[in-house]
Amino acid sequence: MRMFSSLWGVLLCCLAVSACQKAPSIPGNADLRIAEQATPDAPQLAQKYARACQACHSSRASTAPLTGFVPDWQVRLQQGVPTLVAHAREGYKAMPARGYCNDCSDQDLESLIVFMSSTQRAKE
Repeated sequence: MRMFSSLWGVLLCCLAVSACQKAPSIPGNADLRIAEQATPDAPQLAQKYARACQACHSSRASTAPLTGFVPDWQVRLQQGVPTLVAHAREGYKAMPARGYCNDCSDQDLESLIVFMSSTQRAKE
């Protein structure tokens, strides 16, 4: 009986903590439209983004963080940009090494991460 009451206490504590956590943000149609239209300003970077990043980072069907959708990037950015560059360079979870951008330097990857994680909106 005592074990049951302590397990019940742990369960109640876990439920209380999970109830306090913020629900994950889900991008709306406007967020998806922004991700689909966003393009880096630098032409060479825009070409690399269109060729290697955009297909996954502008689609909710992918598990990739959505371009320009800050909630997708907040936790990732807490790891630091150097860690995100390493993940992009080496591959991480579903992302292939270099995100299929074999001609991307680490500086290119960093610039693309900064672009995708920013609140910069697509050119009007």
